[in-house]
Amino acid sequence: MKSRLLYPCCVLLLGLFVITGFAAKAAYADEVEQRLERAFDLADNFQDEEALAAFKSVLELEPDNYDALWNIVMLHTSIGHRQTRSSAEEAHYDEAFEYAKILREAHPEEAGSYFAYAAAVGRKAQSVGARERIRLSTEIRENAEQSIELDPEYSRAWNVLGNWHHRAANLSRLERLAANALFGGAPEGASNDSARAAFERAIELDPGFILYYHDKAEFLVTIGEKDNARRVLEKGLELDIVTSDDERWKGNMREMLGKL
Repeated sequence: MKSRLLYPCCVLLLGLFVITGFAAKAAYADEVEQRLERAFDLADNFQDEEALAAFKSVLELEPDNYDALWNIVMLHTSIGHRQTRSSAEEAHYDEAFEYAKILREAHPEEAGSYFAYAAAVGRKAQSVGARERIRLSTEIRENAEQSIELDPEYSRAWNVLGNWHHRAANLSRLERLAANALFGGAPEGASNDSARAAFERAIELDPGFILYYHDKAEFLVTIGEKDNARRVLEKGLELDIVTSDDERWKGNMREMLGKL
């Protein structure tokens, strides 16, 4: 009789463990969601340093969380670009690069992983010498193209690709010497026509993103199309501020416009 009574008790205990396990998982998921929500709120209010810390707190619970990793990369590149000391700038770019590697490895199926990696490498390339910059440019292009292959409507990747063509097709003398030493010539396939097409595609996909107008205008100035650059700058300056970097981009655009 006693052995028969043990069976329903075990079933009851097992049921309690299952319920408790589900409750713990639900509470864990809720905590992740709450931390993400707080991080997004901070980012939406342009509190980038606080948002960065909040997204990193998500990784304490879920180390491979896509949203947290992607935003950490973007925030490090953004905050780094505002630094007045080169050492602080490089520190942010180094962190962006490290998190971008984690993101790409954890989420190889996401177009955003390759875009974020390309963006992080692009920022890192700004703080190195000509030889290293040329070497890194290959990674930028490959990852931007992989992002577009996974999602042809990923506007940010198109803008990165536009910048790659802009820079690679218009190398400085020092960069050209470095390219000749490293690769026997400038990067293959780079062209101003491809740069133009990529910038136009980015704007077509997301016409409200100020950075795209900034970057396209820079390209147009490089190739001597000042009237077109002026029109692009004027259009971009009409747009609403939506990111913490937009006012800075607009400042650069006003400066460019003043020189045309």
